[in-house]
Amino acid sequence: MTTTEARKAWTPDERRNVAAAAARASIALRERDGLDVPQWIRDAAAGRPTTPPAEQP
Repeated sequence: MTTTEARKAWTPDERRNVAAAAARASIALRERDGLDVPQWIRDAAAGRPTTPPAEQP
């Protein structure tokens, strides 16, 4: 079994936990670098539903 196959079996709750952990890491890196943290990343870290930002041309 590959790593990808194992991830396909994750439950929605497990996916949310991984997404929240990744968002927390992103926030920590952005704050350390002195960059702004978009609200949607903070929402993902808190486990709230998010809407991705609209793409800018």
